Amino acid sequence: MNKLDLNCLPIFIAVVEAGNFSAAAERLHLTRSAVSKSISRLEGSLGIALFQRTTRQQTLTNDGMVLYEYASKALNALQEASNYLESGKRNVEGKVCITAPRLLGNLYVVPLLVELMKLYPKLEIETVLNDRNVDLQQEGVHVAVRVGKLADSNQLIAHEIGYHKMIFCASPSYLAEHGIPQQLSELDKHQLIAYTQAGKILPWHVFDQNQQAHRYLPISKLVMDDMQTIMFAALNGAGIAYLPQWLVKENIKTGHLIEILSIYQSARYPISVVWVATSFLPLKTRVVIDAIREKLPLNLTSE
Repeated sequence: MNKLDLNCLPIFIAVVEAGNFSAAAERLHLTRSAVSKSISRLEGSLGIALFQRTTRQQTLTNDGMVLYEYASKALNALQEASNYLESGKRNVEGKVCITAPRLLGNLYVVPLLVELMKLYPKLEIETVLNDRNVDLQQEGVHVAVRVGKLADSNQLIAHEIGYHKMIFCASPSYLAEHGIPQQLSELDKHQLIAYTQAGKILPWHVFDQNQQAHRYLPISKLVMDDMQTIMFAALNGAGIAYLPQWLVKENIKTGHLIEILSIYQSARYPISVVWVATSFLPLKTRVVIDAIREKLPLNLTSE
């Protein structure tokens, strides 16, 4: 296979845009002979003719037109990337729109974005925090943080940055009064705090030590549609809750909540940062993606 001589591409583009070898040589401060030799080397490396030459002019062949179209776009993109890299923080400006689940976004995504804006004063952030899957392309959103398995797509790029799992927990005062359950079946005798979504109580899915799956539907007099509100209820001794580890980890560390039934493990759901696939990613978007990839996993871990 012939190897493309990349060093000759800028000279080739100059010849096309100048109209002939002599004008290109003058523009590049080279001799006409040097330009002609570069074009010959490029043609030799590709094994094709790029120009039809006569005594008076040279015109592009069909192959030459194809090469010019791709080469000019590639060099323009490289120049744009170089400009971004050279200018550094000064060119990190403009609006980036980010979507994330409401609770995860409020607690962990928004704070790191606020810190990022201190580093880049010209950066503008818009957030769309809700628990539905926002269509990035249709709704003009640049970056998404998503929980759960992602559908296959050739229009999006995803990078897994952590995982989401659930744990059972309750306050010390509740457990002192009602005892600590050792088996899933013992939850029938306890006060439970249920989570509802779209009017339905969601079951608790766990795996035991033998990796056998269990589905437990909490029967409760206390039903709430917000995980953070459930945590506050559990902190106040209302009963046993089944909550995201990243939500309760600080209260577990301080002892305000106690993890129970740890022999049962929930499934681990990936947390990913997602963006639209593009041949060139604007620096403002890259900076936001890199910040999320670097800092969000540190906040989500329990260690």
